[in-house]
Amino acid sequence: MVRSQAAFTLVELLVAIAIGLIIIGLAVPALREIKRPPLTLASRDFMEACTQARSRAIMGGHAMQIVIRDGGAEIVVEDSPEGVVGATNGVSAVSFLNSGDVAGSAPLFARRFADGIAFESIEVNRRSFEQATAAAVRFFPNGTADQFAGTISYHRGEARRFTVEVMTGLAEVFDGR
Repeated sequence: MVRSQAAFTLVELLVAIAIGLIIIGLAVPALREIKRPPLTLASRDFMEACTQARSRAIMGGHAMQIVIRDGGAEIVVEDSPEGVVGATNGVSAVSFLNSGDVAGSAPLFARRFADGIAFESIEVNRRSFEQATAAAVRFFPNGTADQFAGTISYHRGEARRFTVEVMTGLAEVFDGR
């Protein structure tokens, strides 16, 4: 008497795997369309701005800066002006007056945060810029940067804290205040 064992054939397994891969392939684009929370997007944008400014400063051999404008609702990466110091913390007049809208002065990277996203605190080189029209965080060709600490929140609820380390120019993000 011959006993048959119940088992899947190789063809059946390959068909099942192919169907699974097709389903996954259809689901991935749909998952990419899922909206991320505004605070997550703002955090990602700020970290990207820091990365852009630092790498452009090192590769270009001249200082770059992130300018936080419009009450913390907008960030841009631009060339850092030489010799500008004082209350503006290095923010150029062009950046103050026209937000990069003038031909030839467009920022290299610009993001506007969603409504409800705002900086609660902005500290550059241990000076508070919470009430300032704009504040700049400079990144230098040797990989260093201005010291930065800031807190961004969504409708004054959930918050993220950012820092830029002086010696390495690397940014970090932490949950909470």
